Amino acid sequence: RINQIEKATSDPKHDFSKFGTGNKETLDSGPKEKGISVRESLLEFHGTWYSSNIMSLSVLGREDLDTLQQMVLQRFSEVTDKNVTVPQWSEPPFSPEQVGTITYVVPVKDIRNLNITWGIPDLTEQYKSCPGSYLGHLIGHEGPGSLLSQLKSRGWVNTLVGGQKSGSKGFGFFVVNVDLTEEGIKHVDDIVMLVFQYLTMLKEQGPQEWVFNECKDLNAMQFRFKDKERPQSYVCSLAGHLHDYPSEEVLTAGYLLTEWRPEAITSVLAHRPPASVRISVIAQQFSESCDSTEPWYGAKYNCEAMPEDKIKAWNSCGLHEKLRLPDKNDFIPTNFELCERDTGCSLDHPAILEQEPFGRLWFKQDNEFLLPKNCINIEFKSPIAYSDPHHANLTYMFTTLFKDELNE
Repeated sequence: RINQIEKATSDPKHDFSKFGTGNKETLDSGPKEKGISVRESLLEFHGTWYSSNIMSLSVLGREDLDTLQQMVLQRFSEVTDKNVTVPQWSEPPFSPEQVGTITYVVPVKDIRNLNITWGIPDLTEQYKSCPGSYLGHLIGHEGPGSLLSQLKSRGWVNTLVGGQKSGSKGFGFFVVNVDLTEEGIKHVDDIVMLVFQYLTMLKEQGPQEWVFNECKDLNAMQFRFKDKERPQSYVCSLAGHLHDYPSEEVLTAGYLLTEWRPEAITSVLAHRPPASVRISVIAQQFSESCDSTEPWYGAKYNCEAMPEDKIKAWNSCGLHEKLRLPDKNDFIPTNFELCERDTGCSLDHPAILEQEPFGRLWFKQDNEFLLPKNCINIEFKSPIAYSDPHHANLTYMFTTLFKDELNE
């Protein structure tokens, strides 16, 4: 619903504004009223675009590579190459009339969100330096001096997500999304001000190679020790990546960073002036003031131009004394050699290391995968008695991967 409102408030001449899902009206009754055969239109589309030169294929199986290749050749070698070119959109989906706006949206659930969006160029070709990920790493940081720490200290938000969002060939987006507390929804302008003050600080500090190197090491660790994925999801993602990356890099692209390009980071930052921002505030309290209805999902919304005084204030926001770059992380590992193993703990089942009246510590050493990962499970049992014997104990389970703690 929210994504479709983003389309409904974009440039109506741009393909991005179209309804991309389909329903009975668009696939049956609407075409019939216009004398259009959906079947013939689909066959025409197939006849134009079903071409081997814009297709990619990923196959996963237990057979050896030669056998898999032969299976593919038997089934796909007759697909015609029609020498077509995939469309690209050099123009952004938001014209000057669709930026500098604030949209109020009425959700189904009782949630409160603030979404801040800028249009940026397509960054796919810059996968070796990932300037969008660099900025997302800093904006999403949660430590001292971070944007989130300041917002949480005021009791305005609980979580923050920031980074690039894919659009299509030729354009993309950069977003900062937060969930708002009941107090936070009263301070939307102040939250946006803090976002621009953080961006101003990033511009003034300039791109930092040590931050890039931290991202580089974290990504390399994540790639090296990736968990196994569901086969269907994995081949689907690889088939898509083959359209974006060279085949020899399709497994590593998006993970391994090899090029430090500070000018690319500066360029992405330059695309985010206050006049180009699009803001969405999502809460049920706007139900009385929202008089527009998105036609496909029926969501209520109201889109307004941003007052000039707000844009001027954000333009001259200056710096905030408590916003700064994160401290260097000295705990990102680069040496993954395992320490000497304690053979006395190489049991097939957990063993009790410590036992006290109020607690018991179990340990099980990994004897199979031999990876530099640790997992800790903590179970708390409450002595509070309930009338229902099935609820005699409250049990909470917290599972934390040390790897994820290091990533944070």
